[in-house]
Amino acid sequence: MVKGNELTKAELLGDKVVVNDSTLKGQLVEKGFGENKGRGLILDLFEAAYLIENDKIAVTDHKGKLVSQKKLCALASEKDNSFYSKYTVYADIKEKGYCIKTGLKFGFDFRVYPKGRKMGESHTQYVIHVATESEKLSLPSISRMTRLAGNLHTIVLVAVVDREDEVNYYSIGRTLL
Repeated sequence: MVKGNELTKAELLGDKVVVNDSTLKGQLVEKGFGENKGRGLILDLFEAAYLIENDKIAVTDHKGKLVSQKKLCALASEKDNSFYSKYTVYADIKEKGYCIKTGLKFGFDFRVYPKGRKMGESHTQYVIHVATESEKLSLPSISRMTRLAGNLHTIVLVAVVDREDEVNYYSIGRTLL
C-alpha cells in the first residue's frame, strides 16, 4: 500500500496498531486484516509485523518515530515470550493463503478460516496451538484442546516450530470406534 515512494503509516498504540488511512483500511480489510473500530482499523501485532515485513505499511510510535519490524517483535516479546514462534506460524499460514486471526478467546493461539475466505464469510476451519520442538504437551492439555475444538466444530492443529524456524502441523482429534 505504497503512496508514491512512501508507505502509508499506522500508529502503534500499546499492543495494537491503528490504521486511519481510509484507502489502506479498505485494502487491508479486503485481504482479511484487522478489525474495524470506528474510523480506524485495529491490527494485532502479528498482523502489523507481517505487513511491515512485506512492505505494506510503516508503523510509527506516539512520537512519530518509525518502528521497525524487529523493534515491534521485541516489544511484543516482552509481553509474550513465545511471540516469535507464534509469528513464525502466523506468517507461514498467511503465506499459504489463509485468513488467520488470534484465537485467545477460544483458548488457542490462532483460528484459521478456509482458504480464500475471511472472518464472517465462513466458520473457523482450524484452531492452532503453537509449540516449540522442545515443549512437552500433557495429556490433560491435549484433552482440553480436543474438547474445546469439538465444542467449536473445528479441527485442532498443533504447530511445532523447530530450531530452523520450520513449522510442522499435527492434527489432534477424537476417533469414534
